[in-house]
Amino acid sequence: MADVRQPTFRTSLIAVLAGGAISSGISAAFVGIAPATSIEAWAILTSICGAVGVKVVLRFLKYDVPIAFAAGALMAGRLVSLALVQAMPDFGGHAIPGFPAYGLFSSFPSLVLSAWLVQISTGRIRALTY
Repeated sequence: MADVRQPTFRTSLIAVLAGGAISSGISAAFVGIAPATSIEAWAILTSICGAVGVKVVLRFLKYDVPIAFAAGALMAGRLVSLALVQAMPDFGGHAIPGFPAYGLFSSFPSLVLSAWLVQISTGRIRALTY
């Protein structure tokens, strides 16, 4: 049975998608400013910015997640995505529209992992009484 103090997987996935969009957009902007760098050179800074987005979305939905856990979830998802692209280079070819830093096929497992990590590290701000 699910813990009522934790968000559903769908809620966590929405927050991760919002944080991933912020992280990906900022990463693309940084690479546009400094073209000699790669997207992964900015991974920590953009994951922290994405974690702020995750926290804002979850706070709006009356949940709370520590910034460190949200950033760690986004970084873990990025690591899984990189490992998949290294293991199977054909998966990294196409980008998801709106997510220039994420590959089309390699991002699915990373989004699932990130959403699950956010889900297990998030709690409700106030306990609900039924």
